[in-house]
Amino acid sequence: MDSSLSYDDLASWDDLGPGAVEVEDPNDIKKVDPRPLPSDIVELDNSIAELEAQIIALKLQREHLLNQRALIARVPAEILCRIFELGVDGAIDLLSTINLVSRQWREIALSHSILWSYIVLDSSWGWRIPSFMRKMRVHLQRSKESKLYIELDLHINDLEDAQTIMAELKPHLSRCYSLYVFAADWPRARTVREYASELGPALESFFFSINTTEYDMDEPVCILSQPCPLLNYVMLEQAPLQSINIATPALRQLNLVRHHQCHTSQRIAYSFKELVAILTNSRLKWFNMRWGFLNVDNIEDAFRASPVVYELPDLNGLVFNVVDSASISLFLDTFSLPALEGISVHSGDDIHWITRVALYPEQFPSLRLLDLRNFNFSGAGLAPFVRALYQLPQLTGLGLAQPSTGIIGARFFDVLAAAPESAGEWLLPRLEALCLQSCADISGYELLQVVTARRGAADVANISFLKLSECFLVSSEALDRLTTLVTTVRLL
Repeated sequence: MDSSLSYDDLASWDDLGPGAVEVEDPNDIKKVDPRPLPSDIVELDNSIAELEAQIIALKLQREHLLNQRALIARVPAEILCRIFELGVDGAIDLLSTINLVSRQWREIALSHSILWSYIVLDSSWGWRIPSFMRKMRVHLQRSKESKLYIELDLHINDLEDAQTIMAELKPHLSRCYSLYVFAADWPRARTVREYASELGPALESFFFSINTTEYDMDEPVCILSQPCPLLNYVMLEQAPLQSINIATPALRQLNLVRHHQCHTSQRIAYSFKELVAILTNSRLKWFNMRWGFLNVDNIEDAFRASPVVYELPDLNGLVFNVVDSASISLFLDTFSLPALEGISVHSGDDIHWITRVALYPEQFPSLRLLDLRNFNFSGAGLAPFVRALYQLPQLTGLGLAQPSTGIIGARFFDVLAAAPESAGEWLLPRLEALCLQSCADISGYELLQVVTARRGAADVANISFLKLSECFLVSSEALDRLTTLVTTVRLL
């Protein structure tokens, strides 16, 4: 047998599919007949071809008739446009599909400018900037006077490409309501700034991300050059507060986060003086800091015997994720938060900040929800933590996630279940919701102990909401009993 390989051996794996495919041999002697086909067979072949063509035509006619009587064809163009608008807002690429479905849909898409108001340069474009420019010009033309959603990823493009894109966008930036800028460095950010003089009057949402490090000596730049009276949402990723060094009277949400691709322990330093200026000149409702700390080098009030306390009348939500306790305490010392309803904190074992909240509860009269992550419930810190909770009887919801040792332990639940006869008073007497996440020791029986002890007791609320997420040792028996006692039980 010849051992040499041939092309027929390629893509002929024995274990792929139900069996080997038999290839028809064109020289098979059983099928080779040099004589011309008889006329009756030729007629049959012609009839078969005609019938096949007729079948294709009938199938097309059937599809056409079905399309004519389809319910979607009776939907008014205004409603279809609204459906298209919602779809494109969730998936921008949907517009290309809409244009290909039918002539009617394409006419609707062309007649409604808002569908063309999305301009996105992402990594999928690669180096095909000329193609992107052509598409962007079409969208700018067809969007007419509609407000624009603009997303620019300038990581893979050089400065010349960034300049070309921004020069084309410049006359239209006055109608941009949402701007996302992902810059590889400050020179690219400056390029955006140079062409963004028209940006501001319609801007409502601003996201700015830059790949900087603590060794980056470039001077930060503020892309926004004029007041933004409608700006209500800002997210800065790895960017300093100088990036929004403008008036933001309508600001409602401020997010300061580390770059999502950063995997080191590095935290971002934010000037507390600049933060105070931003917060006190806006009506903020939500503040989120992730992987950051506050720098007080340029603020004098922090070192006074009686520091000035600023009121943030509308702030109702605070999130400090991987932020040191000292920075959290400084924030809480500086601001009075009469509308604060919930605070979420991941600060490690140091809970000095919650002691601060407990000592001055009058600055947080609306506080109802406390969410803690990575706290050590097994150490000596549990005692001051429980004492602090005694000073916050108004709390109605408590969340405990990912304790630093992996477990919460039975002691905390014993205190929650302890009646005034043994503990002096109920801990968190208004508590209605208890949520646990990534707690390795939760079996459900400790929760059953708390629920049962508080159920129907005087001067204490019933537990009416339980959520257990990634708690894999929960007993099915305990869960069944909890379900009968608690109004809402969720196991995720």
